[in-house]
Parts: sequence; structure tokens; C-alpha cells
Amino acid sequence: MKHTTRKEAFTLIELLLTMALLAILALLLIGNFGTTLKRGRDARRKNDLNQLQKALETYYEDNKTYPTFDIFSGPNRKFCKTISCSSGETVYMIKTPTDPISTYVYKYVPETPSGGVSVYYYLYSNIENSLDQGSGVSFTGFTDLTKCDIADIVSCKYYVSSSNAAPLTPNP
Repeated sequence: MKHTTRKEAFTLIELLLTMALLAILALLLIGNFGTTLKRGRDARRKNDLNQLQKALETYYEDNKTYPTFDIFSGPNRKFCKTISCSSGETVYMIKTPTDPISTYVYKYVPETPSGGVSVYYYLYSNIENSLDQGSGVSFTGFTDLTKCDIADIVSCKYYVSSSNAAPLTPNP
């Protein structure tokens, strides 16, 4: 009696199908990973602006005005009573935050209708997740045409403001 040994192995078609399925799964995971990163950066931006908003309200309580200078341009990016941030001044924020992507910037726009006293403000940032429909988000930007990138090209897509500021109108 002759014994034949049969070797079990995958066929070429089975191997190709398995590789195709793995490639499809990898593409789906990479796509979700990119969206998750965008959402994470957007959450950080919103949190940064909320922290800045709290610091600005504390500044207002102490000085009865909002700062008229750019709070992001002080020495070592500290936010103090004056832009020079001299020793002995109240520090409202030890280090002002920066956008998680280095080509984008946060913008502070104080509104000073008369007498050099700022009565309200707007804080702006960019938003990447096009599915975000939250408060203060507009993917067409806003009518004041504020830009949120280093090259001054990209319109800001998210804002928060002082409680007495008028809501902004999104661009059509």
C-alpha cells in the first residue's frame, strides 16, 4: 500500500484575497486616524480659546477694560497688564497658547469704539474638521475677514467673544 502525503497550503487566489482585505482595512483605519487627529487639534483650539477667554475676563475685572494690544506678541508670550510685561505686573497667563499646526495662528481682535478703551473682543482660530457644526464655527469664515494663518490667506473658521460682543455673521 502506497501512502501519499498531501501538503496543505494556501492557493495564490486565497493569498491575494487576504492581502486585498488587509489593504482595505488599513485604508479605513488610516482615514479614521486622520479624522481623529483633526478632531483632537480642533478640541485643543477650542480649549485654548476658552482658557484665553477666562484670562481676558480676569483682566477685565482688574482693569475695567480689555487689552488694546495683541496678547499673543508679548515677551515670552506672557499675557500681562501691558505688552512689556514688566516685573511686578499681574500675569494673567504664563504662556499664551499657540495653534497645534505651526502655519496657523490665534487672533485677538479688541474693539475700541471710543477713548482707547476696549469694551469687547473676539478670539479667532482655524478649524479643520469640516463636520464640526458647533457654536462659533463657520467654514466660509466671517464677515470681518480676519485671517488665521501666517501668510494671512486662510479665513478664521471659529471664534469666541466677550459676552457683550455682537454675534458674527458667517460669510455666505
